[in-house]
Amino acid sequence: MIQKSYDDKSKLYIVPTPIGNMLDITLRAIEILKGVSVVYSEDTRVTKILFNHYKIKTKLISCHKFNEMSIYPQVIHNLQEGKSVALVTDRGTPLISDPGYVVVNKVIESGYSVVALPGACAFLPALNMSNIKSDRFIFYGFLSNKNEECKRELEVLKNINFTFVLYESPHRLIKTLQNINNILGNKIISISREISKVYEEVYRGNVADAIKLFKEPKGEFVIIVDNNEINKNETLAFSEMNELISYGMEKKNAMKYISKKYNISKNLLYNMFEEKKQ
Repeated sequence: MIQKSYDDKSKLYIVPTPIGNMLDITLRAIEILKGVSVVYSEDTRVTKILFNHYKIKTKLISCHKFNEMSIYPQVIHNLQEGKSVALVTDRGTPLISDPGYVVVNKVIESGYSVVALPGACAFLPALNMSNIKSDRFIFYGFLSNKNEECKRELEVLKNINFTFVLYESPHRLIKTLQNINNILGNKIISISREISKVYEEVYRGNVADAIKLFKEPKGEFVIIVDNNEINKNETLAFSEMNELISYGMEKKNAMKYISKKYNISKNLLYNMFEEKKQ
């Protein structure tokens, strides 16, 4: 089945909203939000601020991850009555590490069109400002908040030689950086904070230095990790460690010495050593 996005039938619009600066919204998005019958919003209190700023009077109804299953029949009912509706999240683009998939999925299954507008999304500015290759990248979003599962996810990403993009909250930032350092090594990364807000900051450097720098993280973070090539420093370090062991140095002492010399995590060296044994 082929969707005809711009026929005159009722449809659901996915509308990105500003992630910081109120000007980060398209003229088309404002027109759609003013023209639809209902706007379904992750948090109506947040969306109301945007509506007041642009004098949008459209009815707002709450639609978030905890009520999507109960709210989607209402969305479909509006479409059945010939009313177009819109879906917004608090900030940025719905469905990108935000709710909305259930509603979109049910609307498409019911035979109605879903039209997604281009617009604000935090990871694209972060990627562009990172000074890391962006010709091939993977958007991963949030890693698991369960530490062991997070480590397993990073083990998978470790073997994909692309740039990858993570979202992270302030209270988990340091732990995530430590896991990246332990599993992937002291990679070149970028960390963008509070994109499009007055406190926007961009860190460019390596993981180890970032762990030392971000003592009391605040705001919302986008982490860009350069995993495009195998770290030649890691290969050299591993080779030298094996050489020391072959000369009779204990594995524990060799790892400690090489870890300090090359600024590479002992956990990473251990994992590399175990992998080579298999």
